Amino acid sequence: MESLEELEKWVRTPKGSRDQTSWYKLGGLYRQEERWGDALNAYAKCMEIGTSNAAREATEAIKRILNYRNEDWIP
Repeated sequence: MESLEELEKWVRTPKGSRDQTSWYKLGGLYRQEERWGDALNAYAKCMEIGTSNAAREATEAIKRILNYRNEDWIP
């Protein structure tokens, strides 16, 4: 189960909704598509199910991307 559609369908099932690995993978797929809000929500669900340093690090990376400002380009 690797496609975005398959994972979205899987995590809507009772068993899939409690699958931490699937939520983490889903966050990664959203991140690849630059769907930042969806990725953050998937990582949050992953961390809600259990401790995940990888999901925490991915969340922080997205926050850095969204908060990035190049002061040389912005007047």
